[in-house]
Amino acid sequence: MFVDRGRKSLPLGYEMNAHPASSVEDLHAALLDYVIPVRNIVAPGKPFALAPHIGSKLADELCRHGVAEQVGAWLRNHDFHIYTVNAFPLQDFHARRVKEAVYVPSWAVAKRAKITNRIADALVRLGPTSRLLTISTLGGGYRAAGHRNATLKKMAANYMKVVAHLSRIEFDTGYRILLNAEPEPDTTFECAEDVIFFWKNHLAPLLPALAAELGCSKRKAEKLLRRHWTVNLDACHSAVLFRSPLDDWKLLDKEGIHVGKVHITSAPALKNPERNEEAMAELLGHVEPRYLHQTALQMKDGSIERLEDLPKLRRRDLSEIREIRTHFHVPLSKARHGKLATTRKDAQSLLEEGLRRQRSKKGPHIAVETYTWPVLTKGLRKKERQQKLIDGIAAELRWAKKTVES
Repeated sequence: MFVDRGRKSLPLGYEMNAHPASSVEDLHAALLDYVIPVRNIVAPGKPFALAPHIGSKLADELCRHGVAEQVGAWLRNHDFHIYTVNAFPLQDFHARRVKEAVYVPSWAVAKRAKITNRIADALVRLGPTSRLLTISTLGGGYRAAGHRNATLKKMAANYMKVVAHLSRIEFDTGYRILLNAEPEPDTTFECAEDVIFFWKNHLAPLLPALAAELGCSKRKAEKLLRRHWTVNLDACHSAVLFRSPLDDWKLLDKEGIHVGKVHITSAPALKNPERNEEAMAELLGHVEPRYLHQTALQMKDGSIERLEDLPKLRRRDLSEIREIRTHFHVPLSKARHGKLATTRKDAQSLLEEGLRRQRSKKGPHIAVETYTWPVLTKGLRKKERQQKLIDGIAAELRWAKKTVES
């Protein structure tokens, strides 16, 4: 949807990775079965801001002769307006088991840059009405798969290939596309310090090569890097690590690294698990085989311990744990998730900061991203499940809109 902020109209959509999107047929089905019903609830008869998920298969199909142009015409005819794209997962995000495969290929692999460039090409060919577009992407790769200096150098080189491509796109078409690297637990970039380290030690040394490729000065190359390579802050990801996304934003500001997009998301939290057996059982009830749910434990001595996935919590002694947080995006419409608390306050703070910055030209794109709806509604009948998703997504957007308008 679009919400009014003074004289500006702000796009505020939800990330469509909640729906399968391996083909144009999938995309069309998601629009008909979910997006149109959601719009009919939150913004009937009005233009609707769209945040689709585009992976490798959909990008290939959109890049075929005339396909993206046809899809784009359909979107505009139905008053749908793309402003941002989720290209973090490039493979099937709705496979029976995703887990660590969500990080494949990493940015150390040239294929990631090649696919991302195709996604950018497809996005332009869709003919969005907005001239400023964002693409959220993986922040490097899965740490367990490689975090050595040589790996980071490869990642930087591949990011630079995309920056050069996006620079050429803007020169040729007028579309400015920002690539937003998204920090997440257990990835190359977990927090602002990781991004800053990578920028200084791996991106900046490649500026002469970028300048040579684009035929410009090193100073101009740095401006282009800052113009097109930005960060996507996710409230849930920060909160799981017991960090504030606003603190990370301040650190990035100091280094002149732009936040081009924010994900408004919430995580489940449980204090004193030893004394809350029912809530603990409910938290463990979220163990499921599709996605990784990185988990952090704040111990009673103040230290933080990490688990790579929620099932490992079953083997932990709860007596020394003060609070548990896990990477499981839960609905934003309520401050509690069953018997569990949530980190929605962090989501609201990030949303409010994003809105504050929208008063200037440096404001980020904002999107709601509760991709776990299919997991949360598992076991329901098809029609009931569909309606649950529609109502749940609409409730999240209404909550976000209320925050925007308050």
